Amino acid sequence: MAVEKIAIVGGGIGGLASAIFLSKKGFQVTVYDKAKRPHPVGAGFLLQPPGQAVLQELGILEKVSEHAIPILGLQSKTTSGRTILDLKYQRLNGTPRHGLGVQRSTIYDALLTEALNQRDLNFIWDSNISQCVTSHRNASIVVNETQQDYDLCILASGANSDLAEKHFKNRVKRAYGWGCLWTTFELPTTLSPNLLHQRCRKANKMMGILPVRKAGDKHEAALYWSVNSQDLNMMDALKFRAVKDEIMHFWPDTCSSIEPLEYADFIPANYNDIWTPNPFVNRLIAIGDISHSTSPQLGQGCTMALLDAWALTRFINKDDEALVDSLEQWWRGRRYQLAYVRHLSKFLTPLFQSNNRLHDVFRDWVMAPIGRLPLFDSLQLKTLASEVFLMKQKSHTGV
Repeated sequence: MAVEKIAIVGGGIGGLASAIFLSKKGFQVTVYDKAKRPHPVGAGFLLQPPGQAVLQELGILEKVSEHAIPILGLQSKTTSGRTILDLKYQRLNGTPRHGLGVQRSTIYDALLTEALNQRDLNFIWDSNISQCVTSHRNASIVVNETQQDYDLCILASGANSDLAEKHFKNRVKRAYGWGCLWTTFELPTTLSPNLLHQRCRKANKMMGILPVRKAGDKHEAALYWSVNSQDLNMMDALKFRAVKDEIMHFWPDTCSSIEPLEYADFIPANYNDIWTPNPFVNRLIAIGDISHSTSPQLGQGCTMALLDAWALTRFINKDDEALVDSLEQWWRGRRYQLAYVRHLSKFLTPLFQSNNRLHDVFRDWVMAPIGRLPLFDSLQLKTLASEVFLMKQKSHTGV
């Protein structure tokens, strides 16, 4: 029996990219999303060169780039002025490349528009998927209490989805214990519009500012304020007043931009360590954050989801007999990069989000100096650019 009909659960970035690729290969694709209408969630992120290559192959990179900001590097300092990281993409060997600071809505809208233009791609919004069932012959989903049968089902429903539970052996899901408050605000004029800026005090206070869009003669930026999960879960408008004052004192240059903001302008987010050693069983496949999720310290989430979609759809074909082999090839090509990102994130996150005084001492006085050595500097740059254990791509980026 040939693979013809594919269900994708989750209409986020990974789900939409998968849907477009598969539709262009001739599959009949249906995307299910719990939202009542198309709606991106999140502020902004740093899209790495391999992620840009995927958008190029989808035919939407130019459209996204029109509303994005080229990011030339990452600059991380302590509030006392000590440099922790100073990474510039221009130091990478080979074809010149850079990151893209972009609003989530910019990529989402471009992907959705492209998806809606595909002939064999359908959307079902406001869909409550309560269960997935899979066998060696098909995959079924229970949506709004009705069972729908498909030849294949791809779960791309995000880190907070419980649809992967009980399906994948040895799947890990642990809370980091830290999260953040996100918002978008006007970039202070004292900060470069082409750098990702970070400030740290000890290991328990961190703020990131990423330019994501040019608005006239000004720039908009995504702001990230680190908060432990207990405080984040208890946050309300009253408690936020003290947090807002703390943010402005923490980074005085941001005061004029932060002053007009209210609690409702911020998005709270907790983060999990999610790892699926084998993210496919029979006709059910998990990609993106539902399969592997980390703290956002490395800025890899969106790029990893796009690479998942690109790689998976590269190997899937309509030959049913080759399906298992195709999925095994896909996972062999993806698992090393994803495992690397996961383990590095687990190592780095406590250095920027913890109450352990030894962590910031190690970060500032051991890790930072070692990181300036040529070998480690090169590794840090390749990690930033999502190039460690990267599957070979044919693209304009040359990676």
